[in-house]
Formats: sequence, structure tokens, C-alpha cells
Amino acid sequence: MKIPAPGTSGRLKWPLLILTCLIAASCQVDASKPSGAVRGTRQELIGAWQLKSIQLMGPNGPMNDPFYNEGSTGILIYDPSGWMSVQIVGQQRAVVDVPGSRPWPSNTAEDARRKAEVLDTYYAYFATWEFNEATSAVTHHVVSSLFPGEAGASYSQDVTLEGEYLIFTTHRDSGVVQKKVWQRIISTAP
Repeated sequence: MKIPAPGTSGRLKWPLLILTCLIAASCQVDASKPSGAVRGTRQELIGAWQLKSIQLMGPNGPMNDPFYNEGSTGILIYDPSGWMSVQIVGQQRAVVDVPGSRPWPSNTAEDARRKAEVLDTYYAYFATWEFNEATSAVTHHVVSSLFPGEAGASYSQDVTLEGEYLIFTTHRDSGVVQKKVWQRIISTAP
């Protein structure tokens, strides 16, 4: 078979053009996702995750989170039955003696200050959860929370998986983007 010289025959131009387009389309990546990030499945979320970092990016660059602060720790648990729990602890918590009963029996100003310090450095709720694989978003439907007013609220976050890391991304109305990075510690997936 004789191969025509470039530009001498239109026979090879179309197949080569189509092949080039197909290869280019299969190599495209989603630039909105970090390198190595993939959409997960509901099953891949099930298990326990340890908080590694909370990052805020504002219109003028990185920001410190006023509630969680740098170095916070936490745990996130997704149960296959549709229940979840999350707890996040601020880095610098006040040391408070364990009360002999709940609630603390004393109502002094000092007790009120200590209770506020404890509340300001801890966050927790439990909820039901659902995962939309088409949009790669998880939604938590809060049943009860450390803050009673959150009961009945629903929180949705975009989800990506990077190896053993689960990344939640939330876009706030103020233009701030929050990323919570969780590392898998226990999996119940087969």
C-alpha cells in the first residue's frame, strides 16, 4: 500500500482528524478538580474519617477560619444505614474539670465563662445523609446538634476523593471557599 505524501490526498485527512479529536476528548480533565481528584460513590464515603485541615480561600487569598482555627481535629463517621456524625475540636481548648453532674450545678460568672470557652471550641451534630453521585454532593439532614437551632437544617457540600482523602468544598455567598480535608481511618466498604 502506497501512503500518499502529506497534502496530496484528502483521504487520510478526515480519519486522522477524527482520531485526533477522539484522543483529545478522552484526555481532557476537569480543571475544577485537584489533580488526582475523582468523584466518589456512596459506598466509598462509608467509614470513619479524621480531619486533617480546614482551608478558607477568600477573594483576597487564604484566610484563617474564625471558628475552627488552624490545627483543629475531628472525626466524621458515615454509617451504611444512612446515619452520620461529625465532631470538630478547636486546637486550643480550655482545660476544665469534669463536672460531677450535668449540667454544671454552679451558675457563677466564672462557670459561665468556662462553659462558653468549652462551647466555642467544639462543634458536633448527628444527621441522616444522602449522596448524589451525579453531582458528587453529600447532604447532611441534621437531627440534633450542639447548637439546638440547627436541628432540621440541611447542609450540602461538594465531594471529591483523592486516594485516602475525602475533600468537602463549600462555596459561601461571600465568595469564600471552604475546604475540609478528611483522611480515611476506617472503611466499611468491601
